[in-house]
Amino acid sequence: MLCAIGQAWPWATAGCPMVVECPVREALSRYVPRQQIQGVLELTGRQSLRVRRVPATAVVWLVLMMGLRSDLDIPAMWRQVCGTMAALLLALLGRKPVSKSALSQARARLGARPMRQLFLRTGRPIAIAGTRGACYRGMPLKAMDGDDYKVPDTPANAKAFGRPTTRRKGQELPAGYPQLHLNRLIEVGTHISIEALIKPNNFNDHASAPRLLSAAQRGDLVLWDAGFYSFKLMKQAMDERKFFLGPVPSHVVLQPVQKLGDGSYLARIYPTFNHRYRDQEGVLVRVLDYTFDDPARTGHGERHRLITNLLDAREYPTKELIVLYHERWEIEMDNDEITTHQLDRAVELRSRTPAGVVQEMYGLLTSHNAIRALMHESALSIDVDPRTLSFMHAVRIIRDTIPLMRNARTESLPMIYRAMIGSIALGVLPPRDNRINPRVVKVIRPSNFPVKKLHHYHVPKPEKPFIGSVVLLN
Repeated sequence: MLCAIGQAWPWATAGCPMVVECPVREALSRYVPRQQIQGVLELTGRQSLRVRRVPATAVVWLVLMMGLRSDLDIPAMWRQVCGTMAALLLALLGRKPVSKSALSQARARLGARPMRQLFLRTGRPIAIAGTRGACYRGMPLKAMDGDDYKVPDTPANAKAFGRPTTRRKGQELPAGYPQLHLNRLIEVGTHISIEALIKPNNFNDHASAPRLLSAAQRGDLVLWDAGFYSFKLMKQAMDERKFFLGPVPSHVVLQPVQKLGDGSYLARIYPTFNHRYRDQEGVLVRVLDYTFDDPARTGHGERHRLITNLLDAREYPTKELIVLYHERWEIEMDNDEITTHQLDRAVELRSRTPAGVVQEMYGLLTSHNAIRALMHESALSIDVDPRTLSFMHAVRIIRDTIPLMRNARTESLPMIYRAMIGSIALGVLPPRDNRINPRVVKVIRPSNFPVKKLHHYHVPKPEKPFIGSVVLLN
């Protein structure tokens, strides 16, 4: 049961002499401990000042449950939070269950700020020295990117987040649902979200990038895509002694200053064109210029450029960095875990007010982090890369274990927890194929990518491994 740990819940059976006890070691409570919840409620002034049937602590767990059981409605989630047995006892005593409107009012009283603070307090890097795939030559790997989430079509949501639009036959058509834009910084090796910023749909990623980068730690290697390229961001990384690796837009001019022995070269980037013209305030970066010679691989024959402040070609070989950059796709896979598997809804979020949407989004990310933390613990127990474990398998195991923990004796909970960790570790995925996916979309919506056609289902596999198809251009 997702509830405050190790305490009696007299409110659950208000007016009933029986008391429902919560398990000491719950499925997610190690990652989201009771003290953290109490702390954010006190910090934000949202703690319950009187005994309620729906106290603030329980509402926090209700919001977290929304990120774990998208297949249930809100009253059913509430029964998961306070326990099916408690609900049956209340029904036996003739007491009415908490209504859906009462739960909505309780969520409105809680607001969005406690969930944001809870996410920040629990969203921390968890990789250790034994975590496979979390570092490159001693540098912890981070990645940042953005994604969109559909929200219910209400006037308030549409005003707060806006709708994406597309042009067809000379007309600008709005999308059917409002969408929020989420920018995240994640730990690549574990998929833990460290920082997340919720913005309107048309928000430019450049404005969020400095804050995301600030959440990375000194010595981290941050991977980003071409949409984050800017002199300001790279200068910030250098000033904060962080490293970066990302592609360069095609219009950017990079004149070689010094060619290196491994096919890369050094160049200077400048704040503006005038600075370039006067050769003022430039900073030195390393450019990796390459293409692919495998006709079956996306980008074959095209010019690709990566830029980094890892200037030592001997210590950081060019081809090694080119392969490493594709670790950035882990955040794309993580986006898919959330939208396709964890939520699995046509309209991903269900809140009908902007504050409810923000609250739900941070609860969703906190639940996702908790699941990923359990997967990390499972991966360490069998010494594998956490990314080789099935996310959906882990979600199913956690969902099945919660009722068992609720009904078990306290002394049995450590054994059930260990069994849960062992069961998650059984979901090892097969090795990823040497294949590619065309950059197309299935659903017709405002998008920069074409719609998936029949011929996209029969794309030939690349003839060479990725590193074998890389050809340096200098």
